[in-house]
Amino acid sequence: MSNSEDKVDALLAKHPNLTKEEVIQLLKDKNERKKKKRADKSERMSAKIFRNEEN
Repeated sequence: MSNSEDKVDALLAKHPNLTKEEVIQLLKDKNERKKKKRADKSERMSAKIFRNEEN
């Protein structure tokens, strides 16, 4: 089993009222938020490094 399948199964066990499709969508949304957060942080760090190189 892959890591994502384990996460789906764990969430289904914890929240039996959700369907498998709903859990998969929740995980996709969470992963997208994490990717965006990482990209924003990387962009801020790049800007900070660029400013420091100019000085």
